[in-house]
Amino acid sequence: MDTDDNSAPANILLYSTAAVILTIGMREIGSILVPIFFSIFAFLIFSPIVHWLQRKKVPGTVSVGLVILFLIIFAIAAVLLVTGSLLQLSTQIPEYQTQLTSIFENIERYLPSSGQYSSIEGILRDVGAFLLGVTAGILTGALNAGTTIALIVITTAFLLLDAAGAPKKMEREIEDQPVLLLRVREFGRSLVDFILIRTETNLIGGIGTAILLLIGRIDFAILWGFLTFLLGYIPYLGFFLAAVPPVLLALFKYGAIGAIAVLAGIWLINVLIENVLFPSLAGKSLKLSPSIVFLSLFYWGYVLGGSGALIAIPLTMVVKMILESSDNTRWMAKLMESGGNKE
Repeated sequence: MDTDDNSAPANILLYSTAAVILTIGMREIGSILVPIFFSIFAFLIFSPIVHWLQRKKVPGTVSVGLVILFLIIFAIAAVLLVTGSLLQLSTQIPEYQTQLTSIFENIERYLPSSGQYSSIEGILRDVGAFLLGVTAGILTGALNAGTTIALIVITTAFLLLDAAGAPKKMEREIEDQPVLLLRVREFGRSLVDFILIRTETNLIGGIGTAILLLIGRIDFAILWGFLTFLLGYIPYLGFFLAAVPPVLLALFKYGAIGAIAVLAGIWLINVLIENVLFPSLAGKSLKLSPSIVFLSLFYWGYVLGGSGALIAIPLTMVVKMILESSDNTRWMAKLMESGGNKE
């Protein structure tokens, strides 16, 4: 008993040291890990479609080819959408800045003429310029990611080509280890379920946002719907990041009332998705406490950059499942669960 008590601090120190070393190592090779992780998650999303086509008597090679073709078309369409919208937006930014200046000048007329308010206009201009810069930065980053997207598509294609035989080969390797087989299946099923459900709900949210913005005649409504779909993978913060550009454009076009109306509409869609639709589909499959979810955004963002925030939850689920696989680390996995989860 004393030995166990004395070894506990040593184990904590050992695990902490290993975590720090692993974090530094992953950060150093983040540019390599990002396309690998995205390719694996894309494979997990599309592999059920391959298996579904095979169950419909579609030959394996043909089913994989159809899914790869769909993936390529989707990637090309996304790149063209972002590129075209970015080019149009770059030509209209001076007009938006002029409109923003006009709004600030109108606000200034209602302020007292005392010198203490002279800096307010400058502050507002800086805030507006910052928000416009963030919007342009998001789109520019998406455009610069074209090479990474191509690498992800190619890697995913190779993974899908091996998708048909992978389950059989895996079962042959571990058929004599039923406990390992059970854990592998549970690991894959939980992760795939979460990714698929998150993708479906993000798609609904993106379509709903695009329709709302089209009705409101907001510029680049389809682009902002796609951005809502993409940033929906970032819990808590994704909604605010996706709402900034359309709310700004609504402010330019309709004034403060229009901006508030657009923000309220996007917020309502987000509430329905996050508090009604996603919980009803996912149930308690996530099994991560809100604090762990929030902290994981900062951790994976630090390790892998902005791309890490998009896949922070799946990566954290992977870490939790790995910790659950060992008796020595299962207590850490329990600490990551929400308080309402019970065995």
